[in-house]
Amino acid sequence: MKEKPLLQYVHHVHYVVHNRDAMVEYLEKNFGMKPERLSEYKNGMKDAMYKVGKTYIEISEPQDPTHPIAKQLAQHGPGIFHVAWGVDNIEKAAKELAAKGNEMSGMNKIREKEGVNRSPRGYLTSNVHLAGVWFQLAEGEAVH
Repeated sequence: MKEKPLLQYVHHVHYVVHNRDAMVEYLEKNFGMKPERLSEYKNGMKDAMYKVGKTYIEISEPQDPTHPIAKQLAQHGPGIFHVAWGVDNIEKAAKELAAKGNEMSGMNKIREKEGVNRSPRGYLTSNVHLAGVWFQLAEGEAVH
């Protein structure tokens, strides 16, 4: 029996922008899209979350210039921050990748050893360090 590949689908594409509200207006005017949720977080982030099929589109505007996403925006300008790949069992996937020598991490660790985190949006994530590229795994739905 053929083993199922680790990566199942694109879970979300995370964009970073200078102005979330202007991007929300643009997406509605040009694509007829309305966000499922608009959020403002204590960590200095304004988000808009869209769902397209099984994939989320996340738009973030950093409010705090010291936030890592604000630093990314200042250095590289607006665009894709990262793409997260959907997996069926993130704890197992993170453990297997770590066993293969990959460095696994995240910002809000709930399971330090495996590098599995709960995002502010409710789903689980784990980051794989790949020569400066943010390669993220994700599992679960966003909380509305």
